[in-house]
Amino acid sequence: MKAVFTAIFILCFAITSAQNFDAGLLGGFSTSQVTGDNLSGFNKLGSRFGAYISYPINKKMNYQLEMQYLEKGSKKPFTENSPETYLFELNYIELPTTLNYQVKKGISIESGIGTAFLVDYKEQDEIADINTDKPNTFAIDFLLGVQYQFKKNLKLNIRYANSISRIRKHASEEELGLNSGQFSSLVTFAFMYQISR
Repeated sequence: MKAVFTAIFILCFAITSAQNFDAGLLGGFSTSQVTGDNLSGFNKLGSRFGAYISYPINKKMNYQLEMQYLEKGSKKPFTENSPETYLFELNYIELPTTLNYQVKKGISIESGIGTAFLVDYKEQDEIADINTDKPNTFAIDFLLGVQYQFKKNLKLNIRYANSISRIRKHASEEELGLNSGQFSSLVTFAFMYQISR
């Protein structure tokens, strides 16, 4: 958690006294799934909000650090043909770091790593809570996305993330090659509002 408090300090300092940095707020939503849980589809909706700082490397590239609250997981919704439901919700404080490259005016691509700390979670079916193995408290994600600036201080960020580290082992604890447990994948959509510089 030391990294979280360090990031909070850096972000607060940058937002209040930024000169060479761009700093701002972000907010949006996520849609996610968990591989290895025998379900499919990005059915779990969640929120994504936080703050960011961005430091220019040159005219085309910048380094970006974020601190955000991010909800992800897995969900099986109710249907008439399949009334059983399932919800696995994971809530994280995440510290994404990305390298952004401007491909043309107003459009940038990004790639990086997100380190996340589990805040809480819940797992339940249509009857009650499910007591299974607790997810790992630390997660690492690979990030790939695009930013579109459509106003001077406002951007739209679309990002795909896939976990490098597993959420937890399979219930059977089997490990078959790359299939060593449960992993998350998600797509997020967020507006980024620049408030300094």
